[in-house]
Amino acid sequence: MKRAISFVVLLVAASFKISAQEVVQNNVKPVENALSLVAKLQPVSFNYDKTWAEKLKLSARPQYGFVGTDAKTAVPEIVSVQAKSYSSGKNVFKNATITKVDYESLVPLLVASIKEQQQQIEELKRELKSLKSQNAK
Repeated sequence: MKRAISFVVLLVAASFKISAQEVVQNNVKPVENALSLVAKLQPVSFNYDKTWAEKLKLSARPQYGFVGTDAKTAVPEIVSVQAKSYSSGKNVFKNATITKVDYESLVPLLVASIKEQQQQIEELKRELKSLKSQNAK
C-alpha cells in the first residue's frame, strides 16, 4: 500500500512539472536618441472628470502622467487607445476611449536618456579639465 501511495505522489508531482522555455527576442538594438524622445514628453498633473471617472471606474484623485495625445506625438510606441464600456441605462452599454501611456515601456527610454546625459556630463568634465589645465600654464 505504501508503494502505491508513493507511486501516486510521484505521478502527481510529475504531472505538475512545468517546463519553462525562454522566449527569443529578435531585432535587439540599443536605444538611441532617447534623450531627445524623453525631452519631448511633458509631465503633467491631472485628474479625470468626476462623471467619467465614476462611469469608467477610474480614479478621480489627482495623478501624474502625460496627456495621451501629446505623448503619442512624442513617442507613439508607448501609447495605446483603449475602449472601456460603461452602463448608460438598464442593460445598455456604451464605449468610451481612453488614451493610455504604457509607463513600463517608458522605463528603458528613461534609463537610456540618463546614460546619454551621463556621457554628456563626462565629456563636459573632460573639456573643463582640459580648459583648466590650459589656463594654468
